[in-house]
Amino acid sequence: MQIIDPLLYTQQPLQDKSQAPSQELGKQDFLNLLMTQLRNQDPLNVQEDREFIAQLAQFSSLEQTTNMGVAMENLLGFQQLTQGAALIGKEVEAILPGEGDQEGSTFTGIVEETSLDDGEIKLVVNGEKISFKDITSVREPGGEE
Repeated sequence: MQIIDPLLYTQQPLQDKSQAPSQELGKQDFLNLLMTQLRNQDPLNVQEDREFIAQLAQFSSLEQTTNMGVAMENLLGFQQLTQGAALIGKEVEAILPGEGDQEGSTFTGIVEETSLDDGEIKLVVNGEKISFKDITSVREPGGEE
């Protein structure tokens, strides 16, 4: 019987694939420009090898930086989810945001569940979803302040 680790799915946060077209040049755009430049260069004034190698090095550096940024985002999401999971069974106190100019109300309860919603950690406390950032204190259940 094959067992699938449930944490496998937390390592790759879902990304919105329906993003609007970007105004920035991407990897494919860079490669297209480079190939067009090579096809249309003047045969009597051929691009020097140094320039070509420098452009490839810049492209490689850009690609590695982009990949590192994606890896850091994934790591951050996993770390946040782990922090939220560590609170399951703990008693938390949170200040729920008020509406308009009203001050928020204090809310205390036991964390039952944690999830990652739109890149933000949400905790289910007494059946109500609250944001991880609204937590003001954490203690063992039944503990004194």
